[in-house]
Amino acid sequence: MLDSLPVAAYLCDGAGAIVHCNRRAAEMWGRSPIVTDDSPSAWPPRPVRDTDPAHHHLGLADTPVGQFMRTGQPVRDREIVLERSDGGRAIVLANVEPITEDGALVGAVGCFQDITERKRADHAQRALLNELNHRVKNALATVQTFADHTIRKCGLPREAQDDFEGRLVALSRAHDQLTRGRWEPIDLRTIVESAVEPSCAGRPDRLRAAGDTIRLGAQAALTLSLVFHELAANATKHGALSVATGHVTVGWSVEDRGEVPTVRIVWEERGGPSVQEPPARAGFGSRLVREGLARQLHGTTVLDWDPSGLRCTMDIPLSSTPG
Repeated sequence: MLDSLPVAAYLCDGAGAIVHCNRRAAEMWGRSPIVTDDSPSAWPPRPVRDTDPAHHHLGLADTPVGQFMRTGQPVRDREIVLERSDGGRAIVLANVEPITEDGALVGAVGCFQDITERKRADHAQRALLNELNHRVKNALATVQTFADHTIRKCGLPREAQDDFEGRLVALSRAHDQLTRGRWEPIDLRTIVESAVEPSCAGRPDRLRAAGDTIRLGAQAALTLSLVFHELAANATKHGALSVATGHVTVGWSVEDRGEVPTVRIVWEERGGPSVQEPPARAGFGSRLVREGLARQLHGTTVLDWDPSGLRCTMDIPLSSTPG
């Protein structure tokens, strides 16, 4: 039965001594599947190390089997380094489960899965993502330098340069988040807080963010990071975040709208100056909020210029935010 398993497996007696292993384990250890075929001094099979940077050898009490014997609790997916008989090393996931008879512990069955190649691939991917992030940062810094010189040469106001740099910083911050998470889906709350809190003048309590647990893919995360940055920048200049008493509330939920589940996000400003009529000419920020959401995520945006504070309602098909 053990030889038919796709992973290395072994049996222990009630004292924790290994009494049998399958061929996959024997090949990795370089031992015979029948323990008695080896001299007593040759067992346990191979030394094991911890996965910390120092790679210390583990004593018998600290091995997965030793941990099980000390605690009496099953060992689940413990990562260790196994020294092979050929001098190489393998990173494995070790598991140990008890064997009982009439409620008494009579032994244990253990197994380990070789994840060396997976760990190497993970390391290579992490190095590639770090290099990508480094190059993106360099590219954004170069664009910022070009823009700075161009804006000053054209005699545009300082406000134009600040707006442009703010958008570049928001884009860079979003890329940092994605890279730290290895471009895995990001929680919507994290996206909101990262984009808006820099505009809260050191007072995170001015942002109230809450909603369903929703994880967004890279494209949705980048798009919404820029959208929230534009809303926060506008609130800092003209809205609730332009005065000390103002605050912003962002809420979201998944709603069923016919056959299409939709993420509804509502941005509300309160405590700021009275909102005037919408401007006759939409600025870049307003166009980015509307058109960016529609073009990138097939969503819709409604801006309500209520006198008590700007309200922005965004509806995005859940299928456009793979996470």
